[in-house]
Amino acid sequence: MPDISTRLLLAAVLLFGAQGMAAVNQPVEPRVTLETNEGFCPNGATIPLVPSADDAPQLNTWGSFCSLGRKKPAIARTSAFSAPQYLRIYLIGYNSPTLALQRVSDGARYILQPYIQEDRRWVSFDYRLPADWQGKQVRLVAEGNAEQTPWRGFSEPISGSGQVHLGDAVSLLALTSLHFSAIMICALLPTVVAVWRGLRDTIQAGLITLAGAAAPGYCMFWLNLYSSRWGHYAAVLIIIGSLAGLLVSIRKLDSAGLAVLRPLVCPLLLVGVAALLVVSSGFLYGGLSESLSVPRVRFSHLLPNDNLIPLKLAEGDRKEHMPVPLDGDWLSSDRPPLQAGIVLAQFPLFRQPRELGYTIVSVLAQSLWIFALWLLLAAFKLNPRVIGLALAACLFSGFVFLNSFYVWPKLLAAAYVLGFFAAFVTSKPVCLSWLEFCIVPGALLSFSLLAHGGSMFGLITIIPLVLFFRRPWPVKRLLASAALAFVLYLPWVLYQKLYDPPGNRLLKWHLAGVVPVDKRDFLETIEASYSKLTFGQIVAYKKQNFEQVFGGGWRNMGEIALFLKKLISPHALSTAAANASWLRIEWFLSFSCSLGLFIFAPFALLAGIAKRFRSAEWRVACMLWGLVFASLAIWCVLMFGPGATSIHQGAYSTVLLAIAGSVLSLWALSARLAMTIVLLQIGMNVLMYGPLVRVPYVNGELPDGILHPDTLLLCFLSLAAVLAIFWNLAQLRAKGIEQADALAPSMGSSVNRSIAFPWSLFWLRRWL
Repeated sequence: MPDISTRLLLAAVLLFGAQGMAAVNQPVEPRVTLETNEGFCPNGATIPLVPSADDAPQLNTWGSFCSLGRKKPAIARTSAFSAPQYLRIYLIGYNSPTLALQRVSDGARYILQPYIQEDRRWVSFDYRLPADWQGKQVRLVAEGNAEQTPWRGFSEPISGSGQVHLGDAVSLLALTSLHFSAIMICALLPTVVAVWRGLRDTIQAGLITLAGAAAPGYCMFWLNLYSSRWGHYAAVLIIIGSLAGLLVSIRKLDSAGLAVLRPLVCPLLLVGVAALLVVSSGFLYGGLSESLSVPRVRFSHLLPNDNLIPLKLAEGDRKEHMPVPLDGDWLSSDRPPLQAGIVLAQFPLFRQPRELGYTIVSVLAQSLWIFALWLLLAAFKLNPRVIGLALAACLFSGFVFLNSFYVWPKLLAAAYVLGFFAAFVTSKPVCLSWLEFCIVPGALLSFSLLAHGGSMFGLITIIPLVLFFRRPWPVKRLLASAALAFVLYLPWVLYQKLYDPPGNRLLKWHLAGVVPVDKRDFLETIEASYSKLTFGQIVAYKKQNFEQVFGGGWRNMGEIALFLKKLISPHALSTAAANASWLRIEWFLSFSCSLGLFIFAPFALLAGIAKRFRSAEWRVACMLWGLVFASLAIWCVLMFGPGATSIHQGAYSTVLLAIAGSVLSLWALSARLAMTIVLLQIGMNVLMYGPLVRVPYVNGELPDGILHPDTLLLCFLSLAAVLAIFWNLAQLRAKGIEQADALAPSMGSSVNRSIAFPWSLFWLRRWL
């Protein structure tokens, strides 16, 4: 009888290494025909269907690309068939007519909404039908729009076995580990060298690591623009050289140097493990071959294709000439290049097709906010338990989780905004070298803008932060950092103006309300847009901007209460799933809605009226909320409007700061209250962005995809690793960092002496 270890090993082999040996999936019985047909014809596609090896080799297809030309499909209804447990169908085309599965007995429908539209290849989609539909008579119904000229082809339905090919988990684990190691090797080399040369400040060492994660990408973008061959060779040499340099330099560190680096291990590991949790959750229902399309629909409504723009920019950078336009009517100069550069630095490690490697590298890049936020909070010498709780609240926020998998570079930009803030709350200037004083903050400032232009709305709050900091040096340091940031940002400005002009479309869109491509310069466009408005209209526009940011929070609480009520009601899971769908959309668009239960947290700051609640956490929470409200107010005023302040058009650093500030606010009032609210919010997020995403709701969409057991196991293992790291972070004492920094005076254990930026600029200042 095999022991338990043998059983576990056998299970791991079966889950991670086995390939599914599914039987051939056959067409449903009875085989269908088109009973109603207006605008479709047999084999009406330009490309013949070649089914996968799991399916019958010959399948009937219908489409609107007929011998007499493309038709406008009006409606097609198949004959009735018995609904299987698993339904598979092949689709091709674009601007699809509504394709639905209709129950014959009562006419109830589920929309079969594909997550990808391809007009040059057939794509298969798998659906698990609800139990009360299985075995019932159903039919497929395709309805078009006579006003459009779409074309669509679909196959006869297939009765699937529900078996899937295993092995996705191995690919995800191997690729995530490989790219995380490569990024960290390059990032840690300058840190270890700086520690070897005498750096004894853990937070400053972490900031060098954060800057080092992006520096190779910054160099690779410009080198590939000059020569893709030299860029490829340089990327290989950087990885190999960084590994060799790291192995040599780390052996030269003494015990004091190792003590400086030791506290960085857990938050850096958390970046990699959290990224693994994100990708394993994202691909839980397969889709590795469609790694650019799955993130657009996995955790919310259908999102635009912005997540693939950095890849197009990276691939265009490797060509002899950058494509003009890059994507649709967007130019390469319209989107900053940092994420594309980070991807280029990893190109030698990619395998074909590159899309999966790109997605994993980009998820790792988005996850750098974890390390940056830890640096910011650790710089205040806060209780490590509240730091871990704040990180957990952010990580398991549905908004952050969605944007980590949907890899547009907004969280990457947030990481460098947070890192830039952390540079101003750590050691005193007399202890800073030129590297720490100017170069690292300047690089972080530049990288935040090179990741996404919306960072400016978060960075601009550094001005009130400096004005209310009780130190004489931040202005000088800010000016020096800004000068260096300008030097680093200047090549991109020249690229926009000289290489692929004009490069200011997003500025004119957000700040002047001009969406189409416009040859006018930015200031001229601003003047023209505002000159068309009266003063009353301008005020109304700004008012609607503020309402977009703050107006939906209380209404959202009512919807959350309705969602929870439906969730606990018997036989109401489908309606709860439909309600969760609307909540996810609101949380994606509105700042106040994205906070969920944390919408009440700012009121906890009022507890500071009593001196016993004015703890270090309360004071830091005041500062964080001050940054948040200052950023949002400036954003609402600068955006043209009306209602132009959807959260994805601003700085994501405000969301992270708001969630962290919420946890600190509640902790200052009561640690148990903070943990209770955080756990309730996380539990609701897990439900809304986990199981309920896959629950079909009445007369709604039927989600496609079949659960992959090996990826589910990887998801649970990565979750266990995340929780273990959080536990270790909670055990990390702030005095451990202070001991590591013993050779360099720190900001001091008293937050009272170091923080002077209140959440109110008036009478609360005397308390701080």
